[in-house]
Amino acid sequence: MMQTSTEKSLKLLFNPRNVVIFEAKEKLNYFINGFKSQNFNLDNLYLVSASDEELFGIKCYKTIDELPIDTIDLLILAVKREYLIDFLTHFLNKKKINFIHIFTAGTGEFDEIGEEIEIELKKILDNHSSTKAIGPNCMGVYCPKGHNAYLPIFPTEDGKIGLIFQSGDLLTRTIVYGNSRYHIAFSKGVSVGNCVNLQVSDFIEYYENDDEIDIIAIYFEGFSKYQTFGGKKLLNLLKFVKKPVLILKGGLTKRAQSAVITHTGSLGTNNKIWNVIYKQTPSIEVSSSLDEMVDSIYIFNEFFKRYGELLFGEQIKLYPKGKNVLVILWSGGEGVLNTDILTKIGLNLPLFNGKTIERLRNVYPIKIGSLSNPLDLPWVSRSNEYVELCKAAITENIDLIVIHANPWAMLDKQRFESYYKNLREIQGYIESLNKILIIILAETPHKIRTQYYELLLKDDFIVYPSLERAAKSFLKLHEFGKKINRIHS
Repeated sequence: MMQTSTEKSLKLLFNPRNVVIFEAKEKLNYFINGFKSQNFNLDNLYLVSASDEELFGIKCYKTIDELPIDTIDLLILAVKREYLIDFLTHFLNKKKINFIHIFTAGTGEFDEIGEEIEIELKKILDNHSSTKAIGPNCMGVYCPKGHNAYLPIFPTEDGKIGLIFQSGDLLTRTIVYGNSRYHIAFSKGVSVGNCVNLQVSDFIEYYENDDEIDIIAIYFEGFSKYQTFGGKKLLNLLKFVKKPVLILKGGLTKRAQSAVITHTGSLGTNNKIWNVIYKQTPSIEVSSSLDEMVDSIYIFNEFFKRYGELLFGEQIKLYPKGKNVLVILWSGGEGVLNTDILTKIGLNLPLFNGKTIERLRNVYPIKIGSLSNPLDLPWVSRSNEYVELCKAAITENIDLIVIHANPWAMLDKQRFESYYKNLREIQGYIESLNKILIIILAETPHKIRTQYYELLLKDDFIVYPSLERAAKSFLKLHEFGKKINRIHS
């Protein structure tokens, strides 16, 4: 896909050489501290305030005319809506501005006066085509590599995931939840708000051509009233995107559509349009759950950590081809429940054939538990037979292996070391077969669970708190692989 000049220029939004905040106030400390936390060069952070000489140790300029720069890469415009048009017009007449983050809310999502302000905003920006803007009514931009963040709580580590959200709060929580739960790092995130100027499609196109991004995740409420043929453009764009695009659509119900109008003022879309998008493109639907979005990002991120350096043609061959699961645990009752859960979700637990059963019995003539699928193996997890049993059960037609882990196992150090050594050996074997291993570690409010969880993540295990969340995430990985292979094989 060819890069347009607009796409190329978006780089300065995420990696600004300088930033101006107007009007700087104490209550906007999260913006200033966000840049500080990301080690942005404070010599290039300019605060404009008519009332303050200094804020948080940074000099304030009285007006934009006093700024010692002619070109502003990123202007954060945080003023009352009634002053927005006048200030914007004045700034554009005084300085060359590459990007504007219009933080101001109370525009098109609020009332008729707000709609009139947005119409005027669009006219001004159309007449200054070299200036691009996100918003109004949005939180802003996050890019660790660009030392750019609108909150100080964001991680400074750089990852390979690009986020495009019409909700600043949901963008914030995705970053925080993803990092705190799964140690996920992100490349770029943008809160686009009401999309008077730049649209979700602009960022999808930019991310698709960005070598620093492997995965694109979107929270989408509706198309901007200022975009012509938004649905058609999005459909045509997504048909050619090779990267996984995870879409969490807000406003699926009629009742939620009224909430969309008062949130971003977006135009509601018929669900039939989205059914066409999901059917005709490799994009993946995420249900109305932020947890599911974070879980989905996690499994795709783990896939790319393992295979991201491969050429595209080789990479797409390694997505799971089937939906067959082997479950390994130590509880017959839980095995029955797991079978119900996985079957209802749409996964298969194939029964072992005669040869597999014979191999298993030769390894260990079990007296308690079950050599079926689920593989119920109480009291043997520390033994050599445990590893051999698991290997024998992982037949060619198995795509996903799920192992239930017991956090309390860590209480006995000697026993745990033997078991964990076995678990690592099984992990290596499964990865050598290019299959997916997921550990289920149930959430318990105890420090021993936290210690075990951190150990598993450090050793590159994929860990979920429940079987259902793991299974739904795996299905999305399988679905994308099926779609992308159909299109490009």
